[in-house]
Amino acid sequence: MRLSRTGVSILVLAAAVCAAVPAPAASAAAAKPMASAATNWDGVTVDLMSVERKASVLTVKWAVRNEGESGVRVEFAFAGSWATTYAVDEENGTKYFVLADKEGQSLASEHEHISANKQGVSESIDAGGTARFWMKFPAPPPEVKTLTLLFSETEPFEEVPITDR
Repeated sequence: MRLSRTGVSILVLAAAVCAAVPAPAASAAAAKPMASAATNWDGVTVDLMSVERKASVLTVKWAVRNEGESGVRVEFAFAGSWATTYAVDEENGTKYFVLADKEGQSLASEHEHISANKQGVSESIDAGGTARFWMKFPAPPPEVKTLTLLFSETEPFEEVPITDR
């Protein structure tokens, strides 16, 4: 079977387009953080990926990068008397904790009871590795456009813009 010049041109063009379009995983991996902060864990950085309000729920996604030379265990406590990961609406003076379901389980990345006084994420991250997490809060009023987010072992992320969906 012989292809005409037009047929060959179309195949070459199609191949070029396919090569130029990144695979979905590649574009997801290239997502840039809204903000980043060093932590008290050696070589570990928290990257704030998104803060989105949809109806009455605020979803926060973040990544933890271990650029250190050895593995590290990170902990983010969402609930309990020692909760260290939460949101603050400084405009209205309101502190928001992660939402919980009827059984009292946090609406967040897979989590566990870290100790008798806290529930949250406790994860080992290999050297050079990254772990991604999410959590859901009650959404602040629609007129609130920024929040402060606090994560264990790092400085607060202040005046973080909220994206409405």
